[in-house]
Amino acid sequence: LIFFGENMKEYFKGFFTAVCLTCSMFLFIASSNKNLGDIVVSSITIVPGKDGGGFIKSFNKNGLETAYLGTAEDGVGVLGLHNKEGKQIVYLGSGDRGSGLLQTYNQQGIKNIYVGSGGQNGGSVQSFNEDGKQTSFLGTAENGVGVLGVHNSVGQQICYLGTSVYGSGFLNINNKDGKVSCYLGSGKDNRGGHLQTFNSNGYKTSYVGSSSSKAGLINLNNELGLKVSTLGSIYDNINYRGDGAIMLYDKNGEFGWSKDGKTK
Repeated sequence: LIFFGENMKEYFKGFFTAVCLTCSMFLFIASSNKNLGDIVVSSITIVPGKDGGGFIKSFNKNGLETAYLGTAEDGVGVLGLHNKEGKQIVYLGSGDRGSGLLQTYNQQGIKNIYVGSGGQNGGSVQSFNEDGKQTSFLGTAENGVGVLGVHNSVGQQICYLGTSVYGSGFLNINNKDGKVSCYLGSGKDNRGGHLQTFNSNGYKTSYVGSSSSKAGLINLNNELGLKVSTLGSIYDNINYRGDGAIMLYDKNGEFGWSKDGKTK
């Protein structure tokens, strides 16, 4: 019986040693193969590592990054998508001011769309051409008003549709250098709508619209912005008469001649 017990003891030691060696072999194989295959879980929690926040990355068969989900600099959450060449084409995350934003990029990695908060804490949509120049802006400007801006191929704003500081609508059209050439909107004194044109030097050349007396008015200016002719309704000294009149001025803007529409 003693001999039989000793044999069982040796047999158990050998069996236990074989199991340990087998487990060690599987653990070694698993550690050398980083591909865990398909994993099915209910949830995954990613905690910060030694270099900052946690993240998940995916790569295509060429080893190029195709997606990034995790924590970026300053501790904000981001989602980045890349094309097959590894160029980032979508960015969803947080901006410099802590607000949300979405940016898309063309196949060369140049930003072409921005959707998010603007500089005035309001929402905005901006588009860019293949050279990275801004081509349009739709969103919120100063004082919380809505605006639409259109730019040319070099990024100069050529059209601006929005709300003035007086709460009325207006349209600005600029030349290729960004200088205003036409204004359509309401006056600051609520006299009514009017159209103004400007030359390439920035001087006003014409005014067509409502006068301070809420009557029709046309003013024409010379190249220096000095008024040289007026067509509209006239005053008699300080009293408004409402009669039509034409007035001409010299090149210095001094009154020279007038004719009203009354018959004798």
